[in-house]
Amino acid sequence: MLVQDIMKRDLVTVTPRTRLTQVLRVLQPRGFRHVPVVAGGALVGIISDRDVKQAMVSLAASGTAGAALEQARERLTAAEIMQRTVTTVAPMFTVEDAARLMTTQKISALPVTEGGRLVGIVTETDVLDLFVRAMGVLEPSSRLDVILRDPEAGLGDLARAVEGTGARISSLVTLRGPDGQREVVLRLATLDPGPAVKALEERGYVMRGAGRGTAARS
Repeated sequence: MLVQDIMKRDLVTVTPRTRLTQVLRVLQPRGFRHVPVVAGGALVGIISDRDVKQAMVSLAASGTAGAALEQARERLTAAEIMQRTVTTVAPMFTVEDAARLMTTQKISALPVTEGGRLVGIVTETDVLDLFVRAMGVLEPSSRLDVILRDPEAGLGDLARAVEGTGARISSLVTLRGPDGQREVVLRLATLDPGPAVKALEERGYVMRGAGRGTAARS
């Protein structure tokens, strides 16, 4: 899936000259954590709720108080608190690439640009929503964690064993477990994974105990 498939297109932005008080009015009522800063249609920065909090703490720490503090807040602009170095992605980036950037750079939002213009924004919430849908946890289902003792083993035999019981596999993910062994996380579109568990164990597969038969109801 691509970034353009999950990004938000209905954007709320500010300009470098937007006052801090106005930035607050953009972020707080809508529950936003980030707001892009745009000048002439081009992205020039981004402001997070953390940037706003740091700016307000700095003002308070300066010794300014009362009416003078309020006046200082009114004078502060987006240009003075925004992050000017912004990591962006293009609409045709894969969601995996976007998630990798968020993880490695420890950021929770990526503006999406095309031809130098801001066209959207993708956040960690958008990526998490996609993960939840992809794993099928919003549907009545069961989860099985299967250990593959042979790290080079294919998944065909495992899938055939499960589907031979009449259970439908709604999602399948492979990963390295805590002990380094290769695991398969199966989400089955059934609340009774018993027959699938039995079929897998009869073929020599090992289940991780915590994952056996864990059901999720929508």
